[in-house]
Amino acid sequence: MKRTIAAIFLAAVTLTAFAACGGNPAEADPSIVTATNPPASVEVFLTVTLPDGTQTRQGLIRSGPSAQATLGEVLDEYGLAERDNTGMIVKVAGVQASWEKDHAYWAFYINGEMAMHGVDEEILADGNEYEFRYTKG
Repeated sequence: MKRTIAAIFLAAVTLTAFAACGGNPAEADPSIVTATNPPASVEVFLTVTLPDGTQTRQGLIRSGPSAQATLGEVLDEYGLAERDNTGMIVKVAGVQASWEKDHAYWAFYINGEMAMHGVDEEILADGNEYEFRYTKG
């Protein structure tokens, strides 16, 4: 029952996020990076909060064409996270989170707010702070 409610909630949040994404943001703000206006380089930060509350933080700098990468591509390239067959992040920094076993998951945050999309949709943006928090539901 809890899983069904969680799935309905997640679907509602996803639909709301898609509904809010209309229009071309670059037309309203030319400083927004788009595929036709790629950055020369980006520096982002990745924080991992482990089950015991300890945190690790590292900076990642990308330049040239790789500055337009998604966070998912960077995680794959450096082996920083593993996914299950649905694309969900299940292991970060060697620590497995299992919803089935103990209702744990890796929550994904962008600049301190829970992300409304996955790592494969998150194009690196200069100065962004990304975080994975081990969370028990």
